[in-house]
Amino acid sequence: MTNDIHSFGAPYALDALDADERTRFEAHLEHCADCRAELPGFLATANRLGEATGQTPPAELKARLMASISQTAQERPVVTSLAGRSRLRRALPRMALAAAAVLTALSIGGYISEHNQNVNLEAERAAVLTVMSSDDAAFDTTALSDGGTVQMVTSKSADKAVILTADLPELSDAHVYQLWTVIGDSLTSAGIIKPGSDTIVMTGIKTADMVAVTVEPAGGSKQPTTKPIATLTAA
Repeated sequence: MTNDIHSFGAPYALDALDADERTRFEAHLEHCADCRAELPGFLATANRLGEATGQTPPAELKARLMASISQTAQERPVVTSLAGRSRLRRALPRMALAAAAVLTALSIGGYISEHNQNVNLEAERAAVLTVMSSDDAAFDTTALSDGGTVQMVTSKSADKAVILTADLPELSDAHVYQLWTVIGDSLTSAGIIKPGSDTIVMTGIKTADMVAVTVEPAGGSKQPTTKPIATLTAA
């Protein structure tokens, strides 16, 4: 982990800091307006990742888990005083829930492997973790004028970005949303966004200035045919 305290936001949202790093970052947040402004975006992204990758296990798997739990001795819970928690924790009561959501989602690899439902999910999950835990992870978000949001976490060192969309206005069958990497005046297609909410891992982001979203004819276009409805900075 880098010593740059400003880069702790993404791993903090993923609950990936050790106790000393977490304490340092929480103390730092009390005095850094930039990090306080950026942290909710990382937390929201972590929560969205959990929602995007979560899957419902089959009934037989749940039955095996419950049977195993019933036969395993449980340790007594450790109760800690709420008085010792920092003002930050009181100010961000949903932080633990957001971190738990993404960590729970990221721990389902065994179930997915067992049932062979998505052979690409393991690689996608690894790429997401690489971006979110990178020292240079940067967050940007934009709201569309007609509704919906597009969020992006970028890591230039990993040459990747994670795009998350939510509640985009529904298009007719004749049109799709398309992603583009922008380098100067040049736009290169980065894929089509599926209907509804979607999580996309982009590569080749290292030299990009921005990522843009346009509305294109079904199947996508080689070059944009409309003006971008959203742009995000590839920091």
